[in-house]
Amino acid sequence: MTQQQDAVPDFVVIDVETACSRVSSICQVGIVGFRSGSEVFAYETLVDPCDEFSSFNTRIHGISSDHVAGMPSFGHIHSIIDGHLAGRITVAHSFFDKGALSAACRIHERTDIKTTWLDSVRVAKRAWPDLPSHRLNVLSRFLGIRHKHHDALSDARARRHGDRTGH
Repeated sequence: MTQQQDAVPDFVVIDVETACSRVSSICQVGIVGFRSGSEVFAYETLVDPCDEFSSFNTRIHGISSDHVAGMPSFGHIHSIIDGHLAGRITVAHSFFDKGALSAACRIHERTDIKTTWLDSVRVAKRAWPDLPSHRLNVLSRFLGIRHKHHDALSDARARRHGDRTGH
């Protein structure tokens, strides 16, 4: 985790990866905070989803049960995530991440995280309506942003760049 001292972010960007088709099965979290256009902190961790890993999901993101052995569960990192998101504007590319956090809160018996959500897919569709797709990898290519798709921290950083539309 990197952090500039005393820099409260204007907004945060989050991405999660899941272990299987259940959205509550978060196995990786990436959060990046930005202030005045600069990154002020980054948080990334693997998470034991307390669930099975599907070969489909593992093929997408490369994370398996071996990678998360001994890692904290969502219940153990809830307060960290809440500390980064609560009371802030939180950007997610589609509301998959919002739904995953909400489902994980329910499964792990934690309170919902109170944040103001911004869907960067909607922003991108308004900014570039003629693009054939507004998927994160397509937008990143279009904007010339290098990132490792389906790595939570890299995706969170790429989303921030995709939101610089002036809209």
